Amino acid sequence: MPPPTSADWGLSINGKNGTISTPPTQDPPSRPSSYVSQGVPPRRPLGPRSMGSSHSVPTLPPKVPVDTSLPRAPDPAYSPIWTVPSQGPSNPPRTSIESSRPVNPRYSQITTSPRGSPSRDGFDDNPYRSQTPNGIHQAKEVRSSSADLPYSTVIEPQQLLDYLRKYNILLIDVRPRDQYDSGHIYASSILCIEPVALKENVSAEELEERLVVSPEHEQSLFERRNEFDMVVYHDQRTASVSYLAGSPVGTTAPHLRALYDTLYEFNAYKPLKDGRPPALLLGGLDAWIDLVGQQSLATSSTAAVIGSLQAKKPVRKPGRPLGRVPTIVSANSSLEVRKRRLREYKPLNPQELTEWMEKSKTEEIDPGTYVGEEALMEEPEGEEEPPVSPFVHTYEDFLRRFPEPHAIQQSMVAPHVRPAGTPAPNYATPVPVAPSRPPPAVPRPSYSGVSDGRQIQPTLERQNSATKTALYTPSSMLNRLKLPRTGLTNFGVTCYMNSTLQCLSATVMLSKFFIDNRFRYYVQKNWKGSQGVMPGLFANLIRSLWKNDVEVIMPTSFRNFCGRLNQEWAIDRQQDAKEFFDFAVDCLHEDLNINWQRTPLRPLTFEEEMQRERMPVSKVSKIEWDRYCHREESFISSLFAGQHASRLRCTTCKRTSTTYEAFYSISVEIPSSGTGDIYQCLRSYCQEELLSGDEVWKCPYCKCERVATKQIIITRAPQILVVHFKRFSASKTQTARKIHTPIDFPLHGLRMDDFVFSAPNQGPTNGIPQDPIAPTVPPFTYDAYGVLRHIGASMGSGHYISLVRDAQRQCWRRFDDERVMDFNPRDMRHKDRLQNEQAYIVFYERVPAK
Repeated sequence: MPPPTSADWGLSINGKNGTISTPPTQDPPSRPSSYVSQGVPPRRPLGPRSMGSSHSVPTLPPKVPVDTSLPRAPDPAYSPIWTVPSQGPSNPPRTSIESSRPVNPRYSQITTSPRGSPSRDGFDDNPYRSQTPNGIHQAKEVRSSSADLPYSTVIEPQQLLDYLRKYNILLIDVRPRDQYDSGHIYASSILCIEPVALKENVSAEELEERLVVSPEHEQSLFERRNEFDMVVYHDQRTASVSYLAGSPVGTTAPHLRALYDTLYEFNAYKPLKDGRPPALLLGGLDAWIDLVGQQSLATSSTAAVIGSLQAKKPVRKPGRPLGRVPTIVSANSSLEVRKRRLREYKPLNPQELTEWMEKSKTEEIDPGTYVGEEALMEEPEGEEEPPVSPFVHTYEDFLRRFPEPHAIQQSMVAPHVRPAGTPAPNYATPVPVAPSRPPPAVPRPSYSGVSDGRQIQPTLERQNSATKTALYTPSSMLNRLKLPRTGLTNFGVTCYMNSTLQCLSATVMLSKFFIDNRFRYYVQKNWKGSQGVMPGLFANLIRSLWKNDVEVIMPTSFRNFCGRLNQEWAIDRQQDAKEFFDFAVDCLHEDLNINWQRTPLRPLTFEEEMQRERMPVSKVSKIEWDRYCHREESFISSLFAGQHASRLRCTTCKRTSTTYEAFYSISVEIPSSGTGDIYQCLRSYCQEELLSGDEVWKCPYCKCERVATKQIIITRAPQILVVHFKRFSASKTQTARKIHTPIDFPLHGLRMDDFVFSAPNQGPTNGIPQDPIAPTVPPFTYDAYGVLRHIGASMGSGHYISLVRDAQRQCWRRFDDERVMDFNPRDMRHKDRLQNEQAYIVFYERVPAK
């Protein structure tokens, strides 16, 4: 089919729970005998343990005011046409402090529908009416708006008692199942998650799958976690959230930290309502008993229910509820890549962190030692200055957008400072400088970052590409950089790592960022990365390569540290180079992500998502990109991150739902035989496909599972485009086999215009022309600078090598671990050319149209 166009994406659409209420007397919840008081039950639950029962005293009749009028006389006759109108029970006015709380300014524009209003299409707006073993039958009542709830990580018992009457609260009891059955908070929307089920870095979707052995009503509650006004969790007695500080390793309550991270950090597909974090009940169940008494606890027999479920044959669960379903997202989305990386990730403990930081500092290489005929750059005399590199704009733009630590004022920025006596790097020594050329706009940064950190940065506001001054390297400098000829030692089966590192080293903007020491201004103590260790070790490796004073180096520390983060990289077994690329780039991004500590944005409501389906794709993609950058912004993302839109269309009602995701690479299917080219693969990547069978979609409009179509289109072009050919296919009965089909791809002038949704051309704004390589402005043209090959028959065997372009020397370079050789692609035999059946990953850089 032809590639999607703008017209294909023009859309036109015509258009709770959790209260503690008195259960029916005929079906009271069972309670342990020790919790039931003897004699006459009191009028209210027992208070603190020190309080006793009050004596029953006859109440006096109320006094009648003297000005009270006499009763109205009855009508003289009964009229059968008069009827008494039916009237529901009226709710008395609420005088709680929460009813007068002002709207949180952070979410003052949130639109929330009244909880008590009738739901559309005859659906009950309170789907949590109990079918629980506790016998609690939820009474339907008017609910308050969740906008009044605070954004806090803790909640007092008295607050919880008030909120349970007014809001839809989901309670999660984090205790062993037998303790839960013996006595838990008396509420209809409560479930038990045992501590043994909670592990570090587990996504909410994975935890949902682990709860498959829990009672059905508990699974249903957790699946609907995003629909509750607030989620409250507790154990027996924890009274502080100190476990939320720092890395998950070594916390005082690892099970509570794991649950918090699962619900708040790794819950992207069903984020909690209004972006509100889960709150710990301070003091746990003990504090709750102190407030309302032991007789307030309910008992259950869920352990017996679980036993009966385990004895049954498992059946396929119905489709997931409404929302953005994980099964339809791209495996290369930044979120999916991070989930795979964190699945086996074990954060460093404080001692390990200190040791690795010291090791990184000890192995630092002074960039001022780049001398000799193999210097970083050369400037042939009498030669015209080459055209502007497309990277320069991105690099300078990033440095302008993000000021240095003294201007950012962010506590998590923690650059490593070397002693004051460390000499500043001097790249200009071996470089002939033309007399007419002006000096750099600012002094070059010192290696420690101290002297440059004191430089005054220009104001960020009201600057544009035409008026802002150059902050850094002249535009021609990157074009004069010569790639090093340094090889990497193979530790046995680490060719997958070596080939990936050589391609990253050939990404000139990335290498320059680390060689110049600018990365230290943005290093974060982000536990989702490596707490700031990886950038330092990566910089040491890149500097060792680019120093170019030896033929081979051994990346021992870098490899050992990668193996510490994920044991797969430490064992002597062949690995997938694409998986290692994802690991390295995502970890570097998290360690340089300056927005990682921001509060998540409020998730969109269903009505807001419907409204966005009616809006132009160009506008929505910009909004979604801004939402992504709210918590994901780094120099790595400024180079590698693009955006694509995945649109689902119900084949029954014909309505659509579109999800926008960031990606750092794209994986394309290739023909199983014959020949192919990259344009054919990209058309297949962007064509519409049918979702049926196990992949059916639960349509939010039909409210049931439907056969649907799915289509992907790129909505934001990255500066560095990484294209991965899916050469390894596997089935349920066979291991991964390799597809040896050769794929043709251009080394210059890859045109992506047919596959990238471009914004309407609005022309110059305020007299300033549009950036010719802006992420949404065509033409989208790329030149290849790296090819990663896999030589062999299967993923578990074979060999990886990398071939990268040295633009300054006008040749390509083959890196085969320790062996390095220059070549010209035009002189290669047909079977040895870059576009043969061994090409696995191609690295492209965006260039201006020629």
